[in-house]
Amino acid sequence: MAEAAVAGREPAPSARGLVAAIAWRNLWRNRRRTWLSAGAVAFAVGLTGFGMAMQAGVYSAQIESATAFFAGHVQLQRQDYIDRSRFEHAIDGVTPLLRDLESRPGVVSAAARVEAFALASVGDRSFGAQVLGVDLERERRTVRFLDRVAEGRMIQRSGEVAVGSALARNLGVGVGGEVVVLGAGREGGVAAMAAVVTGIFNTGMADFDRSLMVAPIAAVQEAFGLGDEAHALVARIADVEDAQEIAAALNADLPPGVVARSWQAALPEVSQAIEVDALGGVLVYAIIMLVVAFSVVNAFIMTVFERTREFGMLRAIGMRPGAIMGMLQIEAFLIWLLGVGLAFAVASPAIYWLSAHGFHLGEAMSEFADGTLFLPDRLRAKVDAKVLLTSPLIMLAGVQIAALIPSLRIRRLRAILALRAE
Repeated sequence: MAEAAVAGREPAPSARGLVAAIAWRNLWRNRRRTWLSAGAVAFAVGLTGFGMAMQAGVYSAQIESATAFFAGHVQLQRQDYIDRSRFEHAIDGVTPLLRDLESRPGVVSAAARVEAFALASVGDRSFGAQVLGVDLERERRTVRFLDRVAEGRMIQRSGEVAVGSALARNLGVGVGGEVVVLGAGREGGVAAMAAVVTGIFNTGMADFDRSLMVAPIAAVQEAFGLGDEAHALVARIADVEDAQEIAAALNADLPPGVVARSWQAALPEVSQAIEVDALGGVLVYAIIMLVVAFSVVNAFIMTVFERTREFGMLRAIGMRPGAIMGMLQIEAFLIWLLGVGLAFAVASPAIYWLSAHGFHLGEAMSEFADGTLFLPDRLRAKVDAKVLLTSPLIMLAGVQIAALIPSLRIRRLRAILALRAE
């Protein structure tokens, strides 16, 4: 090995194996220090991995709650409707567009919606309402707000409506009562619709319960003078993480004026809240890893000082400083390997168990989460490549840098003085 270094040649594969074997034996010259360093790495990798898995699981539940209730994963609307929400800004040719959307890879289901603002009247009581025309079967495959019926049943045919609990209370109407809806049609004429209330839904969300009225899409299109038109197409996809990619692919093929938006664009407040929370998690994980990295720096400072005479001897027989530093890097890598192995052995069973079974919120919290927040009764960890690889790879870089900093002293090491060191 020394002869190769003197001659300026790269070490042969057998020499590299010898250096790795020596580095492995060097670790056990001070077993306590090695296990403490590996344990610190295991603590950092295991804790951050566990935290990231739980964070990812909570974020998935939040996204599912926000999108599956009403908004969907991808929305198609005209840009001028997004900007001004005017009734006449509807998408033409909805039926073929809906079929094309459902045929896209990754799209599970899609539904068209007609949205109109009108005056709902029962007797001498009148209140403003948002009339939502839906295809019940498609809508239920795509979102789940129609499942929140508290009284009666959901609509099944033309001439039926379901209303929010607060709107029903304001109108003084119950299941079986009749509601008259008056609004402005497509061509500026009067749109009129009379329907029987078949159900009252209670979502726990004031905006929905106070103003929303659900009716069959065909009845709303006929009453408001629309043909094969709708104001929004909402899609559910197999993997929510593909929402932006699918929206971008749709935008390349959609008719002029129609845009596809992922849930991140349609619900920016949810996306931003997740990003802010994730940033806080990154700061916590960074602090943990920095503390561990400094402990590794301290361990290698002690290693360099304790082995000064050894390094002086290696320099005296012709070994280059870079080769000695490389040996210390191998030792750091082996410590990292031990730490990651410990972390996976301890943390992986807990993470995988939580991903399969989840953490039960308790009976009271489960009822609150399901009834108000629309969250599952169990919070599950989410395991993916990002969770499994991020913290080990960052810790690998931290350990290697931590070993490099004190080993830079070797470049200035003079063999004669090092051999005299006590």
